[in-house]
Amino acid sequence: MINNDYSRSSFNISTQSQLTSVSQPAATNANVGNAFLNNGLADSKEVTNGIMSLVQQLLNLLQKGANNNPKPDRAPTLKLSSEQEAGLKDLLGFGNESVSLKVLDKQRDKELSAGDVVVVSGGIRGGEIARHTLSQQDIDRLNGNASLPQDFLDNRAKWEAAASQAQSTAYIAQNSCFCPPDYTRPMRITESNGNIIDATYADTGETVPSYIRDGLLTMNERFDQLEEAYLSGADRVDVSYDAQLGYPSSVYIDRSFMMADEEISYSIKDLERASA
Repeated sequence: MINNDYSRSSFNISTQSQLTSVSQPAATNANVGNAFLNNGLADSKEVTNGIMSLVQQLLNLLQKGANNNPKPDRAPTLKLSSEQEAGLKDLLGFGNESVSLKVLDKQRDKELSAGDVVVVSGGIRGGEIARHTLSQQDIDRLNGNASLPQDFLDNRAKWEAAASQAQSTAYIAQNSCFCPPDYTRPMRITESNGNIIDATYADTGETVPSYIRDGLLTMNERFDQLEEAYLSGADRVDVSYDAQLGYPSSVYIDRSFMMADEEISYSIKDLERASA
């Protein structure tokens, strides 16, 4: 006789074992899925927080940039008379050029004054080509109130007194410019009664060609040139005077920083006087 109890018992054990073996992987997979989901959510939060942090940093940088770059000062524009416009063109070295001017009234006093900005436009495209902030010296020149430096007046008087006691004077002058060599070689110049009576090259003694000699200035004409530079408001005037006789021993004049190759530069030395 077959023992049914044994068979039933074996079946139950086998069935439970199979169910257990099936349920364990399922539980394991569920745990892994939950862990992955939880980790994914955590990573997602970190990414979101990182993005929000970057956005906040960008906003802070933009705000800082806005504070460091305030809105441009929209100064009103002055209405110029024809005389003022012509004077400004001469002042800036555009007297003979077809350009337009606009003056920004930085002082907001409705008149030309130191600190105002002149904007020059022109050229092929008609765009801005230069701008210049007016100084008090510029304003004085425009208003005809330019004055001469005291050291210029003192040294000119000193030279005129010294020259009046001499029949003739001779000195070595040398120009500095972007010129052919014959223009920049040291020249020995002799003057008498306010006229140049002789000019030779100091290194060889040969006569200076007439086309160069005709352009040489006497000492008085050199003082006149300095005076004109001061009164016309040249952008730069550097001059040294001889301590004893007062003549200009070193001169540099730049009438306009916005113009090229119009500078004047020379030196004078070894001046000798022949008594009257």
